[in-house]
Amino acid sequence: MVIHSDSNLGAAAGLAMVLGAVIMVAVSAAQLAAGKRRRAVKTVLASAALVAIYTLAVIAVSLRTPQKIVSVGDSYCVDIWCIGIDGVSPKPFGHEIAYKVDVRIFSEANRVRTIAKGAAFYLMDERGRRFPLVQDPSVIPFDMTLDPGQSIKTSLTFVAAPNARQLFLTGDMGEPPFWVRLYLGSDDSLLHKRTLLRVL
Repeated sequence: MVIHSDSNLGAAAGLAMVLGAVIMVAVSAAQLAAGKRRRAVKTVLASAALVAIYTLAVIAVSLRTPQKIVSVGDSYCVDIWCIGIDGVSPKPFGHEIAYKVDVRIFSEANRVRTIAKGAAFYLMDERGRRFPLVQDPSVIPFDMTLDPGQSIKTSLTFVAAPNARQLFLTGDMGEPPFWVRLYLGSDDSLLHKRTLLRVL
C-alpha cells in the first residue's frame, strides 16, 4: 500500500482558494482605480472572509483527522518522493540499541527528477523522544537524486534507548511553500498530525 502526504482533491481546494483570493484582490484594485472605493472595500472584505473561513476549515479537518501510521512493507510519499520500510535489524550497542532500518526509496514521477533535499530523519518513541540518524558512509545516501520511476534500496541507522517500546521513523522534509499549508487534509496543512512509519 502507498500512502500519500496529500490528495489531489485537497490540493485542488487549496490552490482554488489561493487563486480566488488573488482574483478578488485584483478586482478590488481595479474597482479602486475606477473610483469605486466602497465596492473595492467590500470586495477586499469578502476576500478576507473567504481566506478566514477556508483557513478555519483546514484547521478543523487537521484536528479531526487521525494520525496515520505506515506499517512495515507499505510506503509513504511526500509529493513524488517515496519511502517504505522493508525490515528492521536491532542489535545491542553499549547500553543502547542500534536499529538498522532497511528502506526502499523511489520516485513516482513520470518526467522530472526528485530528491529529498534538506530532509533530516530521526526515530521517535512513544514518549516523543528523538533519536537522530547515524551517518554511515558505506550505504547509498537517502538523499540522492532519483530519475523518474527510479527505485533504490538502502539502510538508515539509529541508536535508541533500550526502554523504547515503540519506534517510528519520521523527520523534517524542509519548509513547504505557504500555499501547501492550505491544502485540505495534507500532512503539511496547518496543525495536521505528522504521518509516522512504524519501526518497532
